[in-house]
Amino acid sequence: MFEFKIFAILLLAAIALMVTMCSNQPSPDSQPSSELRKLEYNNPEILVDLDAGFKAVPMPLDFDSDGDYDLLISESSCYAESGVFYFENLSGNVEMPIFRQAMRVSSARFRLGYDGSCFDVSRVNGHVHVLTPDRVREQLLIYKDVPQNVFWDKNEVTLPTEGYAVLHFYKNTQWKLLDFDGDSLVDLVCSAQTPQLADLRGIGAAAREQAYAAYKKENQLFYLKNTGSNAQPVYCKPEKIIKQNGESLAQGLALKPLFADYDNDGDLDFISIRSADDCFLYFENTGTQSCYRFAEGQVLQHNGAPIQMVSLATIHSTAIDWDKDGWVDLIAGDEDGKISLLKNSGKPAEGVPQFLPPRFFQQKARFVDCGALAATRVFDWDGDGLDDILYGNGVGQIGFIKNLGGKNPKWAAPVLLQANSKDIRVLPPGATWGYTTIDAGDWNHDDLPDILANHHHGNLLWYENIGSRKSPKLTAAQPVEVAWQGTPLKPQWIPGKACGNELLAPWRTSPMIMDFNNDQLNDLVMLDHEGYLAVYVRFRDGKGALRLAPPQRNFVYPSGEPILLNQRTGSSSGRLKITFADWDGDGLRDLVFSSKPAMDWMKNVGEKDGKIVLQYMGRVISQTLMGHTDGPVVADWNRDGVPDLLVGAENGLLYYWERPGFHITSTMTSTEPQAAANYPYFKR
Repeated sequence: MFEFKIFAILLLAAIALMVTMCSNQPSPDSQPSSELRKLEYNNPEILVDLDAGFKAVPMPLDFDSDGDYDLLISESSCYAESGVFYFENLSGNVEMPIFRQAMRVSSARFRLGYDGSCFDVSRVNGHVHVLTPDRVREQLLIYKDVPQNVFWDKNEVTLPTEGYAVLHFYKNTQWKLLDFDGDSLVDLVCSAQTPQLADLRGIGAAAREQAYAAYKKENQLFYLKNTGSNAQPVYCKPEKIIKQNGESLAQGLALKPLFADYDNDGDLDFISIRSADDCFLYFENTGTQSCYRFAEGQVLQHNGAPIQMVSLATIHSTAIDWDKDGWVDLIAGDEDGKISLLKNSGKPAEGVPQFLPPRFFQQKARFVDCGALAATRVFDWDGDGLDDILYGNGVGQIGFIKNLGGKNPKWAAPVLLQANSKDIRVLPPGATWGYTTIDAGDWNHDDLPDILANHHHGNLLWYENIGSRKSPKLTAAQPVEVAWQGTPLKPQWIPGKACGNELLAPWRTSPMIMDFNNDQLNDLVMLDHEGYLAVYVRFRDGKGALRLAPPQRNFVYPSGEPILLNQRTGSSSGRLKITFADWDGDGLRDLVFSSKPAMDWMKNVGEKDGKIVLQYMGRVISQTLMGHTDGPVVADWNRDGVPDLLVGAENGLLYYWERPGFHITSTMTSTEPQAAANYPYFKR
């Protein structure tokens, strides 16, 4: 017995020693790694806008059965991360609760149904079900009692033959269970848009192709009446839902099955977004629950202005009495990944429910998020000696994330930069997206950093800093002009237009402020009108004014051939993000740039005839982050003299690779220097 006690004491001592040794080891997050990691705020005290990634689709429900509404959110269209995430409500039954950071509840590549967005939540007699087409649009699936089963209890909904035609003949259908006609039997309603035949094979495929050829291809809202029972439903063929004037209720709308009693008069009304201008329309049911009569749509307004989302793209809304005050609200997700509450005030005016403008929910912060399609720059914006993060995004904003210090920095919450005391929002005429890509630097040589921005239309903008080094203040945007010799050069395809000598660049490409020829004047490096990497050299005219020369293709391969960074045409042109830095430690500025599937780089091997010669080396990282092109920049926050990689991705997150040294230039090598690629670069 004595020997056993001695052994137990020694064993406990050994365990305690191992725990102590492990606890004294540096955090894995603070060590150089061969892999990307998501950049963290390292600042648990702050709150930020709840952001679910890219094309967020909200499912409000009481997931943890504590009596308040949480959020399940499907991130539907991101390469880096997709699936279903749980955001716990930490505040209870309040109007604007704080949520915990996201927790994945699905497998890494799980998507609900066809594309992760074509589903809806149905609440039936205290049960919460989710309906969605399957991945090939062959079946309509129902996930029963989701809070309890978390998408495990999967079943098929039996449809009539005509119902399967809807399922097969539309790319996007959303189905919802509700008692549409007031007979206490739960029916089906369906929104169907984008006619497109499912890619089905096997028996019956030819017949379906013939049926689709004869099918009237128009977006519709359908009602499938239940003539069976709630336990054993039997659905009738789809009936088109029309307005009281006989026209389709679906006409001109971005469809979701948003039927609910918004005005509390006992019948189901309808709300949708008008495709032409992204305004919310309310269609009052002037009939009864058993015999609907939908009036013409009326624009939902607040203080005389139409209610619109901040992001105008890919809005996914759901109807629910969120704050449990007896009035049905809207919860909306957008392409930017943020989730908004549009509260029903409960005070209808002239028969129209009055909603408050969308407000973003807030969450506890963990991972730095800049909004979808993040395009970053690392720059000491506030002159405190610490490199901050500046960014553009798909919404068209330009933002600032302050570095609060530390070898593994602590970050403040993002704030939007302002111009003329207004938040910058670049949304060109006719555009749904802004796609701001930026650079920071002293553009007019007054010793203050300015902002250059490109965007959806390709017009390059200059935001002049008229503040101070520690307190920047930006003026309204001015166009960047070129001293063209003859007709201005413009891309063959571009959404924008330029006046006079304004520079019109390939859309969504990042500008780079860089003294190319070491003459103490900052030049502009970016893609020219045909996708070649070019420099617009700065010079002073006879009056001493700064001018910008036409583009010169002064970046070449060792063969002397100019570097064509994007060989694609049309809407696939442009899109590239570039940065220059000494990536391999030889004292020369190399090119790091976005490609597919990841990041590539070209080694600077010197100059020849006034041109920089770049050798294509291959990939910096091989992990696929993008659907759209990512935004690579370099940072040295640990101040070891080795530039590390920061990548802004389409889901808004920033991915960081802290390198062990200059000898490792790619995550694909671990010990040996990277050799030049034995295949030519091509924008895939």
